[in-house]
Amino acid sequence: MSLFKNILLKRRTLKILSDTPLEITLSEELNKDIEEMITLAGKAPFHYPANASSLKNHTLKSLAPWRFYILNTKACRDLAKYYTDNNIEGGKIIQMLHSATALIQATWIPEPSENKELEFNQKNIEHIAATSAAIQNLLLAATEKEFENYWSSGGTLRNDDFKKLLHIPTSEQLLGSIFLFKDINTENTKQVTGAWRNKQGENKDYSSFINI
Repeated sequence: MSLFKNILLKRRTLKILSDTPLEITLSEELNKDIEEMITLAGKAPFHYPANASSLKNHTLKSLAPWRFYILNTKACRDLAKYYTDNNIEGGKIIQMLHSATALIQATWIPEPSENKELEFNQKNIEHIAATSAAIQNLLLAATEKEFENYWSSGGTLRNDDFKKLLHIPTSEQLLGSIFLFKDINTENTKQVTGAWRNKQGENKDYSSFINI
C-alpha cells in the first residue's frame, strides 16, 4: 500500500475531552511539526486570489484566500480559562482546549459586498473550496505526524468577540477549528470518534460514469 493511501485510510476524526486542564506541552519539535503541517496545507490549489482591498491592511500578505491562526498548548489552556473566568458556555470546546496539543483556526477571506452581507457568489464559493482543500491537506499532514485531529465548526469561537481575542479580523469567516492531540495522557479523558466515519457508502453511492 502506498504511503499516501495509507495516510488517507488512517485519517480519522477524534475528540479528546477532559474536564480539567492537562499538562502543557511546549517544544521546538512541536513548533516544527506545526510549521511543516501549515506549509503542506498551503500547497492546496486556489482559483481566485484574496481580494486586494482586504489584503491592504492585513498583516498576512499571502494571495491565498485562507488564513491559519495557531494556538499552542499553553494558549489552548489560557483560552479554556478565559471561557471559565468569564462564565462563557463552551461545552465540548472547553473540554478539548483542556486536552489539545494545539488549535488552528482556519479562516477564509470573503469578497467585499456593497450591503456588507456575506454573499455566496462564485468567488466566495471558490474561496471556501480552496480553504477546505487546505484544511484537508492539514489533516493529512497531521495524521502523517501521528496527531489525532478534529475538524470542528468552531461553535462560540466563530463569534466576533473571540476573533478579536485571537487577533483574527472580524471580516474573515471561520471554516474550521482544527484541534490537534499528540502524546497526551488520556487516562481521565473521554475519546469520541467521528459519527459519520465509513458511512459515506461505496463508490457507486456517490459517483457515476457518464456516457454521451
